[in-house]
Amino acid sequence: MTESSNIETPNQTSLEIIANVSRVVTRVIDRLTGDRVDYPLMVAAATTEALKQFGIEARVMYGAAAWIEVMEDQSVQWAGCWGDFFYFWAATQYGEVVDLNASVAYKKQSHSKQDLKPMYSPPILWSAEVPSFFRFKPEGVAELELHDEKDIKRYELVLEEIREKCTPKAIEGKKPEFPNEAIICPGRKVLDDSSQTFRMFDRALSVYGMPPNPF
Repeated sequence: MTESSNIETPNQTSLEIIANVSRVVTRVIDRLTGDRVDYPLMVAAATTEALKQFGIEARVMYGAAAWIEVMEDQSVQWAGCWGDFFYFWAATQYGEVVDLNASVAYKKQSHSKQDLKPMYSPPILWSAEVPSFFRFKPEGVAELELHDEKDIKRYELVLEEIREKCTPKAIEGKKPEFPNEAIICPGRKVLDDSSQTFRMFDRALSVYGMPPNPF
């Protein structure tokens, strides 16, 4: 893929920065927690801190969120957090929604179909244009407050690695290296993973169609 070598453009985060931040944040939190799926607030907070290293403003948002999941029988359903539950994601100064966690949500058991296992979640999202298989309803800005000593130490290690690896120098003159997960980037660019997960997700959604919106 050939893209501009500029670090950023006036209206969106560059692919070089998206690749760096998404790769570093997902890898370090997966490594330190065992699986980032249960740590959406930490992931969103780490994302905003990583972007600050590039001079990009971002905030952690909280509110209702939903996304389509494909079940093992290839049916589709909404999953996420709404009603009495909150979800967390990041929002950049360019109006981009950044969600590095919904992509691994299939690892959690479905609440509405206990007999069926989720197989695919949507890609990582980093775009101001939010596809119809996502829904976000922001209710405010969140802050990460940790009280457990283990979590505090984990996040300190996350920040240490981010400050080391998420820098303009780290991406200068280098080809963007994304995590091996499907990702939706600005301009409706969809980069699939090596297993073509998004192709299989999109195929199931095309067959079954979009279920009614959950909220």
